Amino acid sequence: MTPARERFATVLGVLVAGAGAVLASTQTFATATVAGVREPVVVAGQAVAPALAPLGIVALALGIALTIAGRAARIVLGALLVLLGAGIVATAFPSVLDDAAGTRAAITTVTGVTDVASLVLTRSGTPWPAVGTAAGVLAAILGVVVLVRARRWTTGGRRFRSDAPPEHATDPISEWDALSRGSDPTGRQDQGDR
Repeated sequence: MTPARERFATVLGVLVAGAGAVLASTQTFATATVAGVREPVVVAGQAVAPALAPLGIVALALGIALTIAGRAARIVLGALLVLLGAGIVATAFPSVLDDAAGTRAAITTVTGVTDVASLVLTRSGTPWPAVGTAAGVLAAILGVVVLVRARRWTTGGRRFRSDAPPEHATDPISEWDALSRGSDPTGRQDQGDR
């Protein structure tokens, strides 16, 4: 795989990971049927893992930043991406292990009872916490890829670099002097009268 394609695939993967985390945060993580409550208690990802959406948005921003980052900035972005992926996993993974993790607070809010274990008739989780966890794992892996492989990637064009000289640097004084001498400062040959 060429460095350009590798860079494109990595950036695309980071964007997918960020979008996956944001999407998972907006979905239902668990549903519980509670004694004495008519409707099932539905727990959204935002309630269980409120940091999931902001972390996903930061991952999206890092993916965009990777498209224009220079070599030194890529190392920093790669390290941030590893930490960000670990944060996403730490936020979503508890709901994968125990779907009751987020339902307790929601049931307490609905019933006003703090000891909700005896009130829960049924409880079911959804795959969305696993999606959020997978997004975090993907972000962390791609952060490692950036740290290891980003030195091979090409840097953005000269127009994006502030240290690049302008394509046609001109000196106004020498152009004025050239006009005074009767020559064309643009470099075109005199065509003469036609």
